[in-house]
Amino acid sequence: MASHNDNDFTEVLQLLKSGSVLTKYKLNGKSYLRRFFLHEHESFISYHGSRKVFGKPQIYNIKDIDEIRIGFAAETFDQLMKHGIVKSVDQNRAFSIIYDDHRKGEHLMASDITTRDLWVTGLEYVKNRHTQKSQYDFIREKNWILDFFQSADKDKSNKLTKDECRSLLADSLNVKMHDTIFERMFNQVDTSRRGALNSVDFVNFFNLLTRRKDLFEIMKTFIKNGSGRTMENISMNRNELHSFLEQAENENIKNIDNPTELQRLIDTYELNNEFRGKCLLSLDGFRNMLLSRSFDIIESAYSREVYQDMTSYLFYSQVSGNSDPEAYNHVLLMGCRAVEFDCYDGDDGKPIVKHGFTLVKPCSFESIIRFIEPNLFKVSPYPVIFNIENHCSSEQQKEMALILKTILGDKLITKRLSKKDSSILPSPEDLKYKVLIRVNILLFKVKSDEFLFLISVRDTESESDELFVYLLNVPFREYDYARKNYTALNSSSINESALLKATQKDPIGFLQQTTWRILRTYPDGLRQDSSNPYPVYAWNFGVQMAALNHQTVDDIMPLNHGKFLDNGSCGYILKPDYLIDAEDTEFNPWNREMNFDDPQILTITIISGQFLPRSDSKTKDIPDVYVKISTHGLSCDEQTHQTKVIDNNGFDPIWNEKFQFHIKFPQMCLIYFAVWDYDTVLSDDRIAYFCAPIKMIQTGYRHIHLRANNNDATYSTLFVHIDVEKYQNIGLDDSIIRLRF
Repeated sequence: MASHNDNDFTEVLQLLKSGSVLTKYKLNGKSYLRRFFLHEHESFISYHGSRKVFGKPQIYNIKDIDEIRIGFAAETFDQLMKHGIVKSVDQNRAFSIIYDDHRKGEHLMASDITTRDLWVTGLEYVKNRHTQKSQYDFIREKNWILDFFQSADKDKSNKLTKDECRSLLADSLNVKMHDTIFERMFNQVDTSRRGALNSVDFVNFFNLLTRRKDLFEIMKTFIKNGSGRTMENISMNRNELHSFLEQAENENIKNIDNPTELQRLIDTYELNNEFRGKCLLSLDGFRNMLLSRSFDIIESAYSREVYQDMTSYLFYSQVSGNSDPEAYNHVLLMGCRAVEFDCYDGDDGKPIVKHGFTLVKPCSFESIIRFIEPNLFKVSPYPVIFNIENHCSSEQQKEMALILKTILGDKLITKRLSKKDSSILPSPEDLKYKVLIRVNILLFKVKSDEFLFLISVRDTESESDELFVYLLNVPFREYDYARKNYTALNSSSINESALLKATQKDPIGFLQQTTWRILRTYPDGLRQDSSNPYPVYAWNFGVQMAALNHQTVDDIMPLNHGKFLDNGSCGYILKPDYLIDAEDTEFNPWNREMNFDDPQILTITIISGQFLPRSDSKTKDIPDVYVKISTHGLSCDEQTHQTKVIDNNGFDPIWNEKFQFHIKFPQMCLIYFAVWDYDTVLSDDRIAYFCAPIKMIQTGYRHIHLRANNNDATYSTLFVHIDVEKYQNIGLDDSIIRLRF
């Protein structure tokens, strides 16, 4: 595919805006010629040429696009080629747009390879650019603001009346504004004095709306005569900015103290030429600074870089889901490093993947492996584990092995690594860009002198035992039996009920097994509704893989996303020393009197929220928002607090509420912020969230960039203040010594 440098993209995007005739293919074999185009604001693509009597051409929002694939790398094209509807020679003109969390796709054919490459290159560019944007970028982007204007301009007059403006506030910005405030703001920007705003007026109106009342109150405390200032004229000079930075407890910029560095901050974030020329930071400039990455709640090095020792013992991220190639692609691109396949004999002699006796439609094992192969290492170079629940006959197991070897090639581990101790598992660093097979096979035991060996019932020379190199699945047994009969290469699975019984009976012995071999937990079979067990419990006992149903929207998946946000989101995180060395420490998660960590008092002030969405895009109700903050780790560290409810305001609610958490084992603890929409009749709806390990949280004034329920990035934020103190228990009376960081 042709390459383009940054200077080429203006021309590329202009060509996409002009449009191209593409052929749109459906799974049923029907095809349609449509002129596709990129919208002038580059926020979506659509098409002309539909002959539908009712409805409009579909809009594909750039923010909803998951992948752009070239060729026939999607199941629809695969089926069309099998039925002779498209030919293999057409691959160079084909591409697919996968969107809506990999649930949907548009499968397109250009007239030639040049046009195909133009669309693929251009869409990748706008998609990546959109992904990198935050609220800081959007509120300064005129096109984004004008999208609101155009959506509210119902009569296409290029003006917004007061009624249209009120509807926009309620429908798009989620705020019900008092009449007096609305009239004052509207009249302030209505230059025509005719009760309607043109696009320039609306941009000014939007800028008034986004002025932060919470930051205005903070600014007033740091400047001379702050109480006499207005939101329009308030500003900080360099000395006042320095005073704020000193007290803001921000490790990223606390050492900025000379005039040159302070001016650099003003020049970076102050967009008003008049203020910048006077070396002053306005309220908008102050907001811009606090929305920058320097004031993000998490340490960027932890979330964007692999910093842990990848030659050590780690937790792995595993997610289960539908037997659909796109479901697997979705979780792999979210950083998951272990995926599960329920494999059964197919009627055509080829293995299929399905979920036991559920109604989930089966899918060809071969097609799943073929379609996920390009995405295995796209977001992380570290090994992917295929957990295969094997229900296949001997013949179809051979087919399965052949499929894996053919498609994965040298990515597949088929023999032990040379120059490595065969009595221990290789590290993630050793296994970069490799796939490991973890499978259950029938075993019988052979006694030989003092050793008990585990031998496969099936022929050890067959093509399928080649693949069972490091993670042979064996039944879970208690510590003494496992130590005598199992090696580091033997892995066991245990369901959530059995896990609870085992950890209650012998907590230390169970945890010690995880220091030398891999254990995996999975949901009970009774969870036919795809609900999820609480993975934190398994992580507390050192379990490396806690299988979850990724398609379930609940409070469990955010914990999984938060757990593996650490270490560059690579899918592997290092255990605390007291878990790694559990055979020496005899760490017992039930014993709250043990002292292996650095206990903390975490004080969180929930100050405000910005651009909070609705729970459902189809609802017309403005959200009544509150924030629930909870900690998740060892049982002694599990606590929950929540703010009051703010009625009819998802745009800029202000709480200013303070909460305190005593955390004894911070290395094992997650903090979970969930924004909810209160409902007096039905159950409350979660509208956005953020979760991270407590050790990643930074002190001082911070913005939390919230995630949607599907874990997509949003431009919604919470503004908070974080304070951390060390504490130490003395005896059993739980008295505290406080040590300020």
